[in-house]
Amino acid sequence: MSDLTDVPAPDAGEDNWESPAAQTLGKQVIETDATRGYVKASFIAAENFLNRNGRIYGGFLAAMLDGLCGNAVRLTHETPDTPQVTLELKTSFVGRAMPGKLIGEGWVRHRGKSIAFSEAELRDGQGELVARASATFKIGR
Repeated sequence: MSDLTDVPAPDAGEDNWESPAAQTLGKQVIETDATRGYVKASFIAAENFLNRNGRIYGGFLAAMLDGLCGNAVRLTHETPDTPQVTLELKTSFVGRAMPGKLIGEGWVRHRGKSIAFSEAELRDGQGELVARASATFKIGR
């Protein structure tokens, strides 16, 4: 899922560090805190993300959550070119996701030398929880 080995970590005030997938999801970084391994971002859940029931397809929500978890981990790397890859992503869908803006937060729960654990949540425009995830990342080669 998250394999951002070619994407450099952000510098202060820089928002061009996202992957083409994040751009497809309409991701805009709102806030980062490398000390805490924290990222807050918005996404645009577009009409072409809909399933047959008129809600956002869960795969798009999982991709948003994976990106949040991965970006939170990436912020904790000592060097921006440190490779990482998602080993596991557990996603829980807890509310309806309709087209429009979603706000997500991701944070690192634990980071070792070669493995990191992170979590993320997505909320709709009214602040209602839509989905959450936990992820495990392999760091380094």
